[in-house]
Amino acid sequence: MAAEILLDKQAENVAPEEEQGLLGNLEEKVHHLLTKFHELKKERDHLAAALDREREKVVQLEKKMKLFSQDREKVKTRIDQLLHRFKSIDT
Repeated sequence: MAAEILLDKQAENVAPEEEQGLLGNLEEKVHHLLTKFHELKKERDHLAAALDREREKVVQLEKKMKLFSQDREKVKTRIDQLLHRFKSIDT
């Protein structure tokens, strides 16, 4: 309540022109904050979209890596089979 009383006393001492100036400053600050908020929100949305695209790339690269790993295993198995055939020829 003490703060309310102080505010009331301050409001009584402020001239109408000063009050308009103070309200104008407050309106400018609120406008600036809202503008900045919308800019940050837009930037967040762009970053979220970029993150989603990068995550999709990671998923695709993991699939490719799995396929390459499977191919490598197939090649390794074939080479082992060929080596085994060569060994059987020597004996």
